Amino acid sequence: MLSRFANEVLSQGASAVLPQNLNQYWLTRIQKYADDFLDANFAVGECVEKVVSGDPVLTACVHEVVRANGGPTLELTEGQLAENTAIYALSITMESIRRESDIEMTLPTLSNLLSVKRIVQFAKINPAFGQFLEKACLLPETEIPAERNWFKRLTGRIRSRMASFG
Repeated sequence: MLSRFANEVLSQGASAVLPQNLNQYWLTRIQKYADDFLDANFAVGECVEKVVSGDPVLTACVHEVVRANGGPTLELTEGQLAENTAIYALSITMESIRRESDIEMTLPTLSNLLSVKRIVQFAKINPAFGQFLEKACLLPETEIPAERNWFKRLTGRIRSRMASFG
């Protein structure tokens, strides 16, 4: 599957992994990988760090975006990869929602695709997505463990952005 993805998507350049540029086949396929990643790492009501790595196709997308932005993909820590994969997975979910509904959203660019701000803005206009984030322990109403980890960093970033929109 990874070689097919490389031939059909990655060979087209970094912008091909933007969710809005994926054809329906690849969006559906990557949405499945995103769902699996989010389900494994964000159990409803459990605010713990699990760091279950995503499917190679999902992580290849993250590496491509980081590389396109001048980042050192080989030097990503496990936590940085997990955090970026979570944001990319949420971005894929946002695109699936956009295609299946009449909800408007600003389409991401390579430079802002891994931005928490985009996730928060979408949660503000889409209450169901906001509820999902809350159940995944990512919104202020939830409790998270005190130790510092990728989950805590991501949660803190989303919480601070939610507060600024308040």
